[in-house]
Amino acid sequence: MSMLENIGKGITKAGSHLSQKAHDLGELSRLNGEVAIRENHRRECIRILGERYYDALRQGDVPEQSVLYEEIRSLDQELEMMKKKIQRLRKNFICQNCGACIPSHGSFCPACGIRIIKENTCPVCGTAMDEDARFCVNCGNRTVDLFSRGE
Repeated sequence: MSMLENIGKGITKAGSHLSQKAHDLGELSRLNGEVAIRENHRRECIRILGERYYDALRQGDVPEQSVLYEEIRSLDQELEMMKKKIQRLRKNFICQNCGACIPSHGSFCPACGIRIIKENTCPVCGTAMDEDARFCVNCGNRTVDLFSRGE
């Protein structure tokens, strides 16, 4: 393989990576907007539920509000799914010990303190790496014995 072919493949891979990052940012923006809309709708449903309940109690009734309750429950489920998608796009981890959200650059859980072991990270500095990386882009540590690959 010629040097120009290697350069071409590198440029193609970088372009693909940038395209994926742009897509992920667009998806994050869209999801954050949807989350904000649903959270506002949920707050409004709870406000209406509270007003109706209060008005009914003032009149000596016990109101039936199962429709609003079900709508709020449905919104809660949608919000949960959207927030999980956002965490995946941000490449956050979920602590296997306590379920807390851990930023991608974290090495320990901020809630319970357990050490996080991540795949495809530099064993020296913890920087995320491509599966086929031979050296860490952050500290330069050799990640694979080059002689074992026949090079």
